[in-house]
Amino acid sequence: MKKTAYIFQDDPPVPWYSLFFLILIFGAGLFIGQFLGLLFSFFNTDLRIDELVSLISPPLTSEKRLPLLLIQGFGTLGGFIAGGIIYLQWIERYPPVNLFSARNLSFYTLLITLVMVISFMFVNTFFIDWNADVSFPDFMREFESWAMEKEEELKRVTEFLTDFSSFGQFLLGFLVIAILPAIGEELIFRGILQNKLHVYLKNIHLAVWISAILFSGFHIQFYGFVPRLMLGGLFGYMYAWSRNLWYPIIGHFINNGFTLIMLYLYQTGSINVNIEEEEVYPLSVIAIFAIIFAYMMISFRRKVKEEPVENYG
Repeated sequence: MKKTAYIFQDDPPVPWYSLFFLILIFGAGLFIGQFLGLLFSFFNTDLRIDELVSLISPPLTSEKRLPLLLIQGFGTLGGFIAGGIIYLQWIERYPPVNLFSARNLSFYTLLITLVMVISFMFVNTFFIDWNADVSFPDFMREFESWAMEKEEELKRVTEFLTDFSSFGQFLLGFLVIAILPAIGEELIFRGILQNKLHVYLKNIHLAVWISAILFSGFHIQFYGFVPRLMLGGLFGYMYAWSRNLWYPIIGHFINNGFTLIMLYLYQTGSINVNIEEEEVYPLSVIAIFAIIFAYMMISFRRKVKEEPVENYG
């Protein structure tokens, strides 16, 4: 009998059953994780409890950076990573390790992944610029004001968290912003949601893009929705083609980690390029990177298909 590319074969008859427990476990893990981060911060900083509860409220002083990173890191560990593992083990009865494989991992495919993701980051500047200039009709002015206010708030917090004053802060930020989200978000959005959608819809393209929409919407940044949607689509196809969660995790890590490294090098004066500046590249430059990206994407699909993963659980 031909093997199927689906996982979670013993699915409950009602799809909402799985979604309910996923949200429940994720929410509980996120709450517990952030509470532990808050508790850890309380005993390791001089901030009062009322200051810890309202960390993102102005003024954002240097004393708030460590607690914010700790709460975000513990939240990712509890909600995304621990929550995803618990859901797979208890609800799906599916060993999380089965989502990973070393069979089609090689230096060549990892190199392709690196070039593919970095070239796409340049291509994605086109969508970033377009999304940032989106305007709404008059009847949606209230939503537009809310979206712009939310965008500015999150931008302010992100700039604050990535303003590293020491190498130790950079390492902690790298762990919290680059490594943990790459593992946790890909486990939830690709490893679980995309696979579940594939089972229910029987269409991998719908599964990829719906999970990418959920991935982008979760970040609650409308003026970054489209570029993050495109990233989610890229990670989704990387997983769909390779059937190996390591690839979208590595791709996600490259996207976040490359940005942080470039930012830290600029802050230390090692380079003169500020990656946070909203630079609009000429269409000719974007087209060149689009060609490189397309070639790398075709090469990636061809390479991972040479050694397909046989065990889908």
